[in-house]
Amino acid sequence: MRFRHNDSSVSGEAKKRPLRAERWLSRGGGFAAALVLWIGASLAVWPQQAPPQRPQPQPRGEEAGDVVALTAELVVLDVTVVDRRNHVVADLEKDRFLVYENGVRQEIAFFSREETPVSLGLVLDTSGSMRRKLTRVIAAAKSLMRQSHPEDEYFLVAFKGEAELLEDFTQDVALIHDALDNLIASGQTALLDAIYLSVEHAQKYGKHRRKAIVVITDGEERNSYYTREQVLERLRGSDVQVYTVGFTEGLGEAAIFRQTESRRLSGQEKKARKLLEDLARESGGRAFFPQSLDELDTIASTIARELRTQYAIGYYPSSPERDGSWRTVRVEVLSDKERGPLTARTRAGYYALKRGASPPTKSPSR
Repeated sequence: MRFRHNDSSVSGEAKKRPLRAERWLSRGGGFAAALVLWIGASLAVWPQQAPPQRPQPQPRGEEAGDVVALTAELVVLDVTVVDRRNHVVADLEKDRFLVYENGVRQEIAFFSREETPVSLGLVLDTSGSMRRKLTRVIAAAKSLMRQSHPEDEYFLVAFKGEAELLEDFTQDVALIHDALDNLIASGQTALLDAIYLSVEHAQKYGKHRRKAIVVITDGEERNSYYTREQVLERLRGSDVQVYTVGFTEGLGEAAIFRQTESRRLSGQEKKARKLLEDLARESGGRAFFPQSLDELDTIASTIARELRTQYAIGYYPSSPERDGSWRTVRVEVLSDKERGPLTARTRAGYYALKRGASPPTKSPSR
């Protein structure tokens, strides 16, 4: 399954290639890191197949300034640290962090807290149920881009009955703005398809090492080909962080009960929240559930700051075998006397795959 491709709004390079075909982008420039090698082999790569009538180019390489690695075996984690009030903490030193793989403490071999650019996907629900919210959602997406790193690149996906790539990766913010201004809400909600295909697209074609998608939705799933477990499994095989903004309040309730100050979550709302929370937690992102549209600007600012100020922490696994197993990862931060307990967020783990191998089709043992 692939994105629906909107030729009228997708720019230049995207029109010339099938969306799921791999592509190659040769890039020059100086090295920002002292030691530069690839890290991708330590994480899962899911090869895609181009249509037979076209030659199969290669995926885009990462920007030289983004690549943080010492050897191919290095595992690099993007880590966000927050205090008890969920405020980002960006001034910690290496000795404050503890990293564990499968419960075994690992020695930190690489540490950085510099702001780095992100390959970012904006994934917006344009189903009929989002009609009244869409104007404010568009404004929040634009606000997020204004506060991001100047070298960030973006792609835009809108989803209703199916997921549609409206604008492929670009650093030209005006192109994304134009596509946003033409969004129309209608139809059903293929939420899982949009997330699956967006994670796949960010992982495969993002030029920066750090990759993320921001999903804004009411959380209602009605029309997807992919299942919840397939989406989570795709996420485990990538290093894409997922930030979700869910307007789930009132799902499954009659309108007369939605405005009460004290209410019980419906089963449908609980299900939607759990999905968005699981996606965020699995990837090291974060889930937000605003009670009103007025919170969107603050949420956009929070996401932009988190993406800019993450720590990059790398280690060589004490168990170096590439046996295809799922390795759980945990990062802890020593408490701060002034700020109290601190919490670190990062991806839940990774597959220790051989080169060119695909992740298993069923879930890992959790």
